[in-house]
Amino acid sequence: MACIAFILLIVWLAVMQGGQGCLVGLAGVPKSKYKRTHPLTWKICRIVHRGGHLERFIVGRQFLVVVVIFLMNMMGEAKTGANPLNLPKWINDIFLGNSLAIIITTIDVGQLPAQVNAAVAMLDFIQNYIMLATVYVSLAIELSGLLHCVYLVQFLFNRLAFASGSTEDVDTANKQPQQTTLQMAAFWARVLLSLIILGFAFAVTIQALLLGKSGMGDGVSPLLSIVMFFIMLTIVGLMEGMQIAAFALMNTPEEELLTKSPMAHRNAKLILEGKNLQSFLVGRQIFVASLMFIVARIATIELQEGDENIFGVSNGLQSFLDTGLLGAIMLTVGSLIFRVLASSYPVMFMSNPVLFVIIKACLLLETTGVCSASWLIAIAMRSLFRLKADHMYLDADFVESADEDKPKEEEEAIGKPQMKRGPSLRSRFSKQKSSRAGSVVLSSRELCTNDKDLDSLGLDDLDDTVERHHSSFLRNSRFSAVISTRDIAVLMDEIGPEYGKADGEEEDSLDEENAYGNYQIM
Repeated sequence: MACIAFILLIVWLAVMQGGQGCLVGLAGVPKSKYKRTHPLTWKICRIVHRGGHLERFIVGRQFLVVVVIFLMNMMGEAKTGANPLNLPKWINDIFLGNSLAIIITTIDVGQLPAQVNAAVAMLDFIQNYIMLATVYVSLAIELSGLLHCVYLVQFLFNRLAFASGSTEDVDTANKQPQQTTLQMAAFWARVLLSLIILGFAFAVTIQALLLGKSGMGDGVSPLLSIVMFFIMLTIVGLMEGMQIAAFALMNTPEEELLTKSPMAHRNAKLILEGKNLQSFLVGRQIFVASLMFIVARIATIELQEGDENIFGVSNGLQSFLDTGLLGAIMLTVGSLIFRVLASSYPVMFMSNPVLFVIIKACLLLETTGVCSASWLIAIAMRSLFRLKADHMYLDADFVESADEDKPKEEEEAIGKPQMKRGPSLRSRFSKQKSSRAGSVVLSSRELCTNDKDLDSLGLDDLDDTVERHHSSFLRNSRFSAVISTRDIAVLMDEIGPEYGKADGEEEDSLDEENAYGNYQIM
């Protein structure tokens, strides 16, 4: 039974990992183009693209991903002395004792292949009831107020932006609909509830670490355990924010960034140099997933028979605390706060010298090839589920094809963004092939070698297949590197109307306020 549950969790994780990028990527596509061919996808997008639901989905979905990983850690953790394949002890200790086997399985099956396939088959990928259920659950989690303390942080950042005279943030805030007294009271009540829950989660976890009742392991002092725990939470948060900050700075002129912060310029340059961007994103994904499993293990409370319950709580509540799911709340809130910080202040975020070391570690981790099998698994999954590229359904040429009659000189001028501001860091990204001059994101047509289907990304040319999988992962990562309404608007401007502009169709659903106000992160 546990094995079946583990497989179902991997499937759910895969849908969530690829699903967010699909929903963001489809935000700019006219829904009338796929209403008949993909009715479930159309229904999901109508729900998520209404009002501020996309931002709320991102917040709730982040918590779901962490919870699923925590549950997988509980089910996949090997018992002491377990050796199902009769392997040598040292191998068994590495793969089972340190949970390396479950980490690799999760990344190779539940994360990277899903993100690769979702990048070019957005319509097919979310055409299922699992994604529909995920949307409802994610929105319900956000509505519950469990994570509303993140909005308090965003509120403070908006105040700072207002005080500094940032017209962009002020204008964005002014566009928000006025909320009733009841809505504001409900919002701040949920913020308070979220702070109480977060404080309790930290108190329980720290108490367990002090008593040596956590999953940290024997021989580690309580003080060192607490320090290591917070360091891991911080590193996860930094890597979550780095992805957003890197894309935010991509089109910033080099001279301007160098003037503002030489350290931010150095970090961004390292990420965007040559093929480093794809390698960094893959290594970052592996790093983040591994740390999430480690945090899940540390946050799990292990009481021996006869030990007193944490803070003297009831046995029922103690059983829940033993799962370590309170750690999921801390990890989610922490990662969301870092994402908000990176979105609001990308230059300041990238100015952290620690990021240079993390970037190097991510690049090194990717070069090991520890998860290279995921590219082959992506091909198998694509064939198994018969996923087709989006342009096969949407039947639209590139936006640039409409300008094919323009003089060559005019086309060259259009193809050189930021001409008046000087070269941007994006120019360092050597593998950029997109026909959209302002973006590193390739379209589904460009990611396929022909217009027939995704079988063109098969095994005939392995090197080309791996390269295109890296580009697909980059596309999905770019779609996932959003946390605010502003981020999504910037992304839509960057990639352009690939399949035609969503020119206000179903405008009533997009502008309609929902029953619980408009509190999305701005």
